[in-house]
Amino acid sequence: MIEQIKQKSTLSYFNTFFLFFGISVIIELFYMGVLGVVQGTTLTILELSLSFDNAVINALILVNMPPIWRRRFLTWGMLIAVFGVRLVFPILIVFATTDLSFVESFSLAVNNPAEYEKVILASHHIVMAFGGIFLLMIFLSFLFNENKDVHWIGAVEKYASRWASVGDLKILIAILIVATMGFYGPSELTIDGVMTKIDKADIVLPMIYGILLFLLIEFLRGILEDDGQKHDSKNMETEREKIENVANSKLAQGGFASFMYLELIDMSFSFDGVLGAFAVSQNIIIIMLGLGAGAFAVRNLTILMVDRGTVSEYKYLEHGAMWSIGLLATSMLVQIFVHLHHALIIAFAIIPIAIAFYHSVKENKLNGENNIDI
Repeated sequence: MIEQIKQKSTLSYFNTFFLFFGISVIIELFYMGVLGVVQGTTLTILELSLSFDNAVINALILVNMPPIWRRRFLTWGMLIAVFGVRLVFPILIVFATTDLSFVESFSLAVNNPAEYEKVILASHHIVMAFGGIFLLMIFLSFLFNENKDVHWIGAVEKYASRWASVGDLKILIAILIVATMGFYGPSELTIDGVMTKIDKADIVLPMIYGILLFLLIEFLRGILEDDGQKHDSKNMETEREKIENVANSKLAQGGFASFMYLELIDMSFSFDGVLGAFAVSQNIIIIMLGLGAGAFAVRNLTILMVDRGTVSEYKYLEHGAMWSIGLLATSMLVQIFVHLHHALIIAFAIIPIAIAFYHSVKENKLNGENNIDI
């Protein structure tokens, strides 16, 4: 099994991406002509640029998941990623923030893209509040971890680890942010170039929901994966035996919790891509196909990183990804009030990971370790 993974070529990992991208191009060509292909390809590149760090985070979680749930991540998970997050989720935003039914919201997206975009942009602050605080909780959970032995940015991470023993500081920080928004948040925002009055509850409540959702997922993972270590420690001879044992254990249920956790992270990471997509195209079908192809590439990259052992080989990669999440969370909270250029957001996503990767390679060379090719 391991030998087969090592012999597998890098390009072969991206077969599903090439297949979906090819089908997408054909649909876009018949649907909108050359313009549709150009817009869809641009959106695919945008998704890849914004979600590279998502691949690293996915790999960190996926490497500890049962094999059966890894496969489900690539099958069921892709259906959720492409049709759920990139198609249904934007329509749900319209459904939740207007008096339109779900069918009417879908009809608006297909038949009146310009008006649909206006409704989406009017809900921008709600989406940013929810996604921003959810990602921030992930970063703070990493930062205030007293059991963390490896520290990348020592001055910050060591200090934070020591303070983690005092109490659950991530909850305190999150509550302070929500309280600050409630007391000092603006009552007016510039939406689509127009100063518009808003209800502070439209910012505070999504933040509370984001915190509660994070805590719920963490709680479920803690319960369902309680005896996972027992099964991980068993020496099973074949992959089939491992899958059968895992399928009959609580770890399978824990795999489900991790699976849902990954999908929620993907949704949070996709907010910027979905909202930014309207700068390229207003057509919901082109947006779904373009971003969906990018999502396939990101997930294929995730499996490549897991199989090649990239995450374990480069010990600071997790740290870079988490700092990237922290910067992206901060940028989303800032974007509740002001617009940030996509180039800056892409820099937040890529630069911490690139620096962490460089430091990992440098340390491996100093220790005389052989790096695994990505």
